[in-house]
Amino acid sequence: MPSSWAESLFSALGLREKRCVACREPFEPAFFPRGTVLSPEEAAAFFLCPQCAERVRRRTSGFCPYCGEPSVVEDAPCTSCSECMVHLPPWSEFLFFGVYEGLLRDLVLRAKFGGSLAALDFLGALLAGVCALHYEAAPLPSVVIPMPLYVGRLRERGFNQCLEIARPVAKALGVPVRADILVKRVSLSPQAMLDREERRKLPQPFEAVGRLDGLHVLLIDDVCTTKATLQRAADCLLRAGASRVDAAVVARSSRHGTGREPALP
Repeated sequence: MPSSWAESLFSALGLREKRCVACREPFEPAFFPRGTVLSPEEAAAFFLCPQCAERVRRRTSGFCPYCGEPSVVEDAPCTSCSECMVHLPPWSEFLFFGVYEGLLRDLVLRAKFGGSLAALDFLGALLAGVCALHYEAAPLPSVVIPMPLYVGRLRERGFNQCLEIARPVAKALGVPVRADILVKRVSLSPQAMLDREERRKLPQPFEAVGRLDGLHVLLIDDVCTTKATLQRAADCLLRAGASRVDAAVVARSSRHGTGREPALP
């Protein structure tokens, strides 16, 4: 609700109206005081019209607690997937907002390949809300590190969407974001197109610049598909001396769905 007579007046005059990030239809967003760290649900109410907000839902059950792999049944208990039962990933905590499908997938692609600043702002606010809620009851990371882009891809795209998503996460947690620590030296084929053995044989594409001795790192990515990229990045950070790596992504692909990213040329 508006916190002052001015907000009430702005609402009555339609001055608080904005356009939905997803459908571009005008709507009046929920009001939150400036500087508020929004929960994921509040972020949806601020950036999306009520109809689109209903289509972007947080996954709170039915996934592997170690890597986020979604189960077929959404309201199933959170249990380990077959891969994590055999070999746990290198990170300590895995955080994500939702499954990579439907409107969430469309917004990720719009931000990543369409250069939509509005979509990037929304995705950053979603993940910031997820991380802020989690770290209310867990030790804060020392630093937030975005997944880097290979320099050639960065030149083509003009920005690193993971860095833009990481900025509001770092702000919400009150910790620095460092985009100069982890670099990608090798450009690899899209790993969603490779089988497990082919992914295992890929070279390590990442390199840590300097030491991370004793640092608790929160590694940020937009989408987790096969886990292979995140695993290699986390391994690199741990070898550079990080005491712990947590991973956080906006969306987690499901082997049961059709929400995988298209292959890039």
